[in-house]
Order: sequence, then structure tokens, then C-alpha cells
Amino acid sequence: MRHAHLVVTVSRVLKEELVARGVEPSRILVCPNGVDPKIFRPDRDGAAVRRRLDLEGKTVIGFIGTFGPWHGARVLGRAAGEVARRDPTAAFLFVGDGPERKSVEAIVREEGIPDRCRFTGLVPQEEAPDYLAACDLFASPHLPNPDGTRFFGSPTKLFEYMAMGKGIVASDLEQIGEVLETGRTALLVPPGDAMALGAALLKLISDSVLRQRLGSEGRRVAIARHTWERNAATILDQVRFL
Repeated sequence: MRHAHLVVTVSRVLKEELVARGVEPSRILVCPNGVDPKIFRPDRDGAAVRRRLDLEGKTVIGFIGTFGPWHGARVLGRAAGEVARRDPTAAFLFVGDGPERKSVEAIVREEGIPDRCRFTGLVPQEEAPDYLAACDLFASPHLPNPDGTRFFGSPTKLFEYMAMGKGIVASDLEQIGEVLETGRTALLVPPGDAMALGAALLKLISDSVLRQRLGSEGRRVAIARHTWERNAATILDQVRFL
């Protein structure tokens, strides 16, 4: 990497790590992950998914991911219990599979709300937007790295959520807190705080106007700053001047 003309990282944290290892800062371009807003868009129809999963008439909180420890799905499971008890319309849609899925399923059973949660397992990538379209709002409850190192990720789901134009509750953690602005494009909560996560979800469930405002601004920002096409153009612009 010290000999590369250009190094592209998905986060500022990764750039800082490379600089510490001797890579010249001027050779490093930070380019967060992105989204195709023509595929992930607000007018996508999720009605068929809602019917198939018996979610009609519910306010659906969505999560998509590989259920890694850093995704915070266990925290969402705990928050789901309080949300479901306080709002009879709330339901949770967990899309994906991975190492913590079984423990999240166990948590929602402990919370007494298995009937309010749907776990799809893996779905084909091309169908993922339809599952997101079946949701009314999204959760991105990421956690810090368990080994104490800084969170270096650039969650693709974040940009997909934004492009869908719906309300988001997310952890205020490194790049997530840089991409999203609380009260403008999302509601941000402390990582790992199930009570704060649940309270923010309940706020969005009860306030459809706020959901719409956050969602509209989130999509605008995604299109302006975080598309794959824009990422490619940014990298090509750097290459042209090498």
C-alpha cells in the first residue's frame, strides 16, 4: 500500500490506520459505501411481502444484515420487547442470517413477542429492496468492536435505508454518526442502549410526519452524496490527476 498510487478506503478510521502504518495521506481517498437509488427507492412495492409474512395493518420496523456481533441485532431484540408491549401495531422484520440470529430469536421469545417478529433467513439480493419496502422504518443498532478497536465499517444497509426514504433509528457510532444527522436524516442513539433505541423507535412509530420528513431528507442526501455512480466518478477523478 505504501507503493500504491491511490488507496481507496470506505472510512476515515481505515485511512487513519493506514497513515499510522506509513501510507502517505495524500495517496488515500476515503469513499464510503453507497447505494443504487434506482433500485432502492420509496415507490418500491412491499405489499406482497407484507401479505406473505402476515404484516398487513402493522407498523413494521426493519433490520437487514448478516447478524454479526457488530450489527447489534441482540440489542434490537431487547428493544423490540418494550416497543411491542407499548404499541400494539408494532412488528419487527429481521432479514438475513448469521451467527447471532439464533440468540436474537431466543431474546424475542424471552421478551414474549415471537408472534410480533418475523425472521426471513437469507433472501436473494435482488429481492432485498422488496423486503425493505415492506417496512415503515428501519433500525441500524451497530455496536463498537468488542476488542476495543474503533468501528471502521461503512454499513451498506445505512445507504440502502436512506434511499428507501423512510425513518431511521441508528447508533451514533463513527461513520454512522457522520453520515446521518439526528433530527434531520435520522434519530441517533447511544450504541448498545436498548432503552434509548426503543424510545426512538416508539417516537417514529407515533409520528408519521417526522418519519416522512427524516426519510425524504435521508433520500435526498443519499442521492446527492452516496450513490455508487458518484463513488466511481470520485475515484476516476482522482486517477486522472495521478
